[in-house]
Amino acid sequence: MSLLGGLFGGAGLAAALPRPAMAAGTLRIGFKSLPGGLNPLTVSDLVARQVLGSMYESLTTVDPKGRILPGLATAWEASEDARRWRLTIRDGVTFHTGRPLTALDVKRSFEAALGGDGTNFAVLALSKVRGFRELRAKTAGELSGITVVDDRTLEVVCDEPCAVFPFARLNIVDVEAAGQAGPDWFRTLSAGTGPYRLVRSSDGIRMDVEANPGWRGGSVPFERVSFLATGIGNDGITLFNDSQIDFTFVDTDALRGVMDDPGFKRSLSSVPRMQMRVVALDPRRVKAFGDLRVRRAMSLLIDRSAMVERFFRGVATVHNGIVPPALLSNERLESLAYDPLLAKRLLEEAGYPEGRGIEPFQVTVVPEYRREFVYYVSQWNNAGIPAKLVMAPRQEFIARSRRRDYDAFLFGWTATYPDPMNFLDELFSSSSRFNPVGWTSPQFDGLIERAMAIPDPTLRAEVYKDAECLVMQDLPVIPLVVPDYVALRGNVLSDNFITPFGGLNFG
Repeated sequence: MSLLGGLFGGAGLAAALPRPAMAAGTLRIGFKSLPGGLNPLTVSDLVARQVLGSMYESLTTVDPKGRILPGLATAWEASEDARRWRLTIRDGVTFHTGRPLTALDVKRSFEAALGGDGTNFAVLALSKVRGFRELRAKTAGELSGITVVDDRTLEVVCDEPCAVFPFARLNIVDVEAAGQAGPDWFRTLSAGTGPYRLVRSSDGIRMDVEANPGWRGGSVPFERVSFLATGIGNDGITLFNDSQIDFTFVDTDALRGVMDDPGFKRSLSSVPRMQMRVVALDPRRVKAFGDLRVRRAMSLLIDRSAMVERFFRGVATVHNGIVPPALLSNERLESLAYDPLLAKRLLEEAGYPEGRGIEPFQVTVVPEYRREFVYYVSQWNNAGIPAKLVMAPRQEFIARSRRRDYDAFLFGWTATYPDPMNFLDELFSSSSRFNPVGWTSPQFDGLIERAMAIPDPTLRAEVYKDAECLVMQDLPVIPLVVPDYVALRGNVLSDNFITPFGGLNFG
């Protein structure tokens, strides 16, 4: 515990100064960096989703409490086996381009999102729709499983049951206008239906959007929103303190300094995350990771309760599984214990007494998580496990971690819709393109297939619990503490500006 005290002492920050009121009509949001290309059809990371959420809408939306609400679809009805869906598309919606939204535009958006070669959120959401494989292989030009019945009605047929089909976030775009504007259309054209529309974009530096007077939700709080890249370290906090921006998330490394500074108290806002946060261990690269006893030992060396109280200042949660407890209260899971003596015994049983024989490996994270991971790596080193902490630039880290190009790395996954399937199927099924370590279990796959065919969420939850227990029994990833979303916000923003899903409430 003395190690915790030494590592988690408060980080000094300049005391917050009184802040003048925000310029009327303008909201300035700071992110460490902005993605270079913000194509709503191929979005695959959280920051891009946060920015694009101001301009683009999906079939359904989620309120701050996690309830699914109508979005561009006003109704959805499943067949008994959840293989067929009938969607009613909202009437009276107009794209930023001036064209009215129809069911055909929804179908075209789905197909355009699958037209590229990369993996994105849409690929996961649409993978069970009939015709998916042919469209991805470019042997077909459309999704055969989607039928436009009329301007307001869409029928979807899946090859497999898909009980959560309407809930995934799929940005609906005026594909016709985008096609006319060329391959880089999203840099100059606003083609969504959301509360704001694009004014200008400087790749990776700044993006400005203005209020959409024709938005279906009515008036919006700000005439303009500017998204700004603030840079690394505590630059966002400094800019907020100097009244240069009006909102910024607080990184975990800066959290203690902000929480301990009374000058920031009135500006702090937090909300629990609907997120899984783990260390992914690749047994292809480090042989010892293939032994459950080694993985369990590494987990037992983390004192999660101390992390919550001392590192995260109480604004964090211990998840005993891989699904956020708010989505699945799984009483069948064992608590994640802190037990160095048991960890030592497991390493001996595995043939690695005091870590000897485990080949040296690297644990890779982005710089803003360095201080947190110093603790994890130090605990492993103290037990003889030869881990070394390595930093990687964010964009390089995202690309390489998706290729499983690291020995061990931080893996985070934020829910795009409030159902455990968003974590179980999309991360741990053998066919998942986002499976962080390539873990497979035929028994798990069978449970997920069964759950997909149960439209009733209460009945489905019982199958989810069994599936989550299978993952935790094998422990292919090591769950970490999940910090709240913590931000500094101007007094014109409400506490519910941040959603538990990492989105920003622009409406």
